[in-house]
Amino acid sequence: MKVYKYRSIEKDVFDRDFKTIEDNSFYSSNYSMLNDPFDIYFDEEISQLINILKILFPIKELDNFENQFREVLKFKEKIGVYCLSRDFLNEQLWAYYASSYSGYCIEYDLDKLMDRGQNFDFQYQFEIDYKESIPTLDINDIINIKNNFIQKMFATKKSAWQHEKEIRLIFDKYGMKKFHPSAITGLYFGIKTPDLIKQSFYKLFENRDVKFYEVFPSNFELDFKLINETKRKLKFDINKFDFEILRYKLNLSHESYYIFYKSSKNESNIKEFILAFREKFCIKENTLYVFDNKEVEGLIDINSKNDEEYIKYANSIITVSDNWEEAGINNPYKDFYYKEIINKR
Repeated sequence: MKVYKYRSIEKDVFDRDFKTIEDNSFYSSNYSMLNDPFDIYFDEEISQLINILKILFPIKELDNFENQFREVLKFKEKIGVYCLSRDFLNEQLWAYYASSYSGYCIEYDLDKLMDRGQNFDFQYQFEIDYKESIPTLDINDIINIKNNFIQKMFATKKSAWQHEKEIRLIFDKYGMKKFHPSAITGLYFGIKTPDLIKQSFYKLFENRDVKFYEVFPSNFELDFKLINETKRKLKFDINKFDFEILRYKLNLSHESYYIFYKSSKNESNIKEFILAFREKFCIKENTLYVFDNKEVEGLIDINSKNDEEYIKYANSIITVSDNWEEAGINNPYKDFYYKEIINKR
């Protein structure tokens, strides 16, 4: 999923932001720095309930619960918030946050911004819930901590802001955060963005895969066009191969790609494809699962496969390649799946 950050070109702001982008970083704000005075603003009924329970049941456990609840409420003083939008053609955001179309808008790969391998303190990603009334924490919210309690505390705003279509990342602590260089996939310039600003970014990203667009008014709405593109200097040419990424999985230290490979299956071609794919797409320790048909896509996430599914899955694998092993066309998983079927019988 792509998400967007609008930025102005006021000199001090631009110089600071350009430096953080150059360092593959962004700043997650303390809640007091957010421009909406009602942001992370909520009421709660739990304290009143605790007081009633303490009168009825004067036990130590309730005191402990009350202390823990107070610590949770104070957590808002420590968290870092990074606000993004799902919309890069938002007229209000271009006017408010991008120097009235003289600024720019950064396009990020959201999965890479949420990579805990870069920021161990990343906790939550929310789409903002827009409400007409103050969110109130009650006892039912404790049952569903993330989707109720945390959402109400950190990701609920007045409906007057719903035009922003905000995506919000929550970190344990405010301050500078890191991202992999490939997390930035595009930049959008306003119709008034100075050429000097554009040239600065072209130079900065000259060895990255980044597309640059210009946003302009057309038929009483905003439109955009590609105006430049920079590319990494790669050893292998991935465009020689016909393939489709079926699934991508990312965790703290490892990523997995499930790929439908459509080109020639001779040994040298597959070896080159794996090297080219890894150079183009991979950002950490990884495993590539390469299949010869797309029908296997529905079986990828099935853990308990029946006999027919095991055989179909195993027969579809061209190779499974870990990046610390030499690429090959052997199929080490076929024997594993057949053994599993025999054991089940």
